[in-house]
Amino acid sequence: MELSPLAKERLAKIGDLSSEEKERMRQSEELDSMLSEYFKGNLNSEDLWKKLKALKEQRGEPVIKEAQAKLVDTLRLQMDQVGLAQRRNAILAIETIKDEGKYSSLELILDSIETLRQKYTQVKKQTYEQFKVGIERQLQAVTQEAIKRGMKIDVGSSVEANIKASPQWKSFISEHDKASEETFNSYIARLRELI
Repeated sequence: MELSPLAKERLAKIGDLSSEEKERMRQSEELDSMLSEYFKGNLNSEDLWKKLKALKEQRGEPVIKEAQAKLVDTLRLQMDQVGLAQRRNAILAIETIKDEGKYSSLELILDSIETLRQKYTQVKKQTYEQFKVGIERQLQAVTQEAIKRGMKIDVGSSVEANIKASPQWKSFISEHDKASEETFNSYIARLRELI
């Protein structure tokens, strides 16, 4: 297989990494591996804290900021409570390693993210239930007529399918996701500034 000239050029540049760049890549991969172990549950937040404290003593504070940045990059609006709590605990624990930490400010933003996540989920669920009530009423009449004719209808699946196919539901989800993601992204930007 022949590589394009652009691909060849990119491959050539990869080989031209300086020793400093190679070391930064190695250190970044080491952090990725450590965080991976944390996410898998092989390290708790205290163990992660100890390992990062030792790394800080070897390499300085930038390694701490990079670890926090990597954790912030994994935050998602639709993340479950456990995943968010895991990242929150690690971000705040790591902040205590810094010489001049901003623990309270980070904690406030992380609280705001949790509140937004809860509100996002609650509004979505409540709106779904409202749609469900309306569509169930519509399907009742159709179902009764179908039963008279000897047909069987899976009302539960029909309700869900009708909701998800509804233009009103699609419009709501689009607007709800857009507004929530904008707020979420502003919180993430503030976290990155503080790190």
